[in-house]
Amino acid sequence: MRATIIHVGLLAALLLSACGSPAPASDTPFADDFSDPGSGWSTTDTEQLSISYEDGALHFRVDAPDTAAWAVAGKRAGNFILDVDATQVEGPDNNHYGVVVRYADNKNFYRLDVSGDGYYSIQRYRDGEWETLIDWRESEAIRQGATTNHLQVIADGPKLTWIVNGAVVDSIEDTDILVGDVGLTAGAFPDESGVHVAFDNFQVKPLETPEP
Repeated sequence: MRATIIHVGLLAALLLSACGSPAPASDTPFADDFSDPGSGWSTTDTEQLSISYEDGALHFRVDAPDTAAWAVAGKRAGNFILDVDATQVEGPDNNHYGVVVRYADNKNFYRLDVSGDGYYSIQRYRDGEWETLIDWRESEAIRQGATTNHLQVIADGPKLTWIVNGAVVDSIEDTDILVGDVGLTAGAFPDESGVHVAFDNFQVKPLETPEP
């Protein structure tokens, strides 16, 4: 795993226009098992990358090095618990895939990733520039290679907690964005391509505040 900031190239920036429109107001809970291709996620199909509904999952294919793609659900959420199953179908283990949260617009959101070789990171896209909040760190909680990882995010005010396969791997506190859309992401590092990740059983539930 390269311990570096992920740079999004021109291709991915263009994809944002297709897959990252501002979200309308919407309440949690909501869920998508991707069995209905009309459930609202934007799709694309080019030589460099594709996002498509297939066999009851949302598939990301990234065939261009140094490229990230993401799509959002068209929802808004403040405090919530997000769950999704992410399966590395094929391609290099030196990849990155995960979730997008607190998506305010196509230049401001948080991205929480894992990699097929057992690392994770948390980054913020701020005014169109990547900022590394937690650089790539190894975690035994992450299943490596062509397998499925269950990804969770707990968003509680300024705190985002990153959970993989039931184990808390890290958390951050940041007050920049407290409400926004949620989504999915996958990408390739420089000198890599052929990343293929499928997402299923996506759900977002409101975070219940304990009674005093």
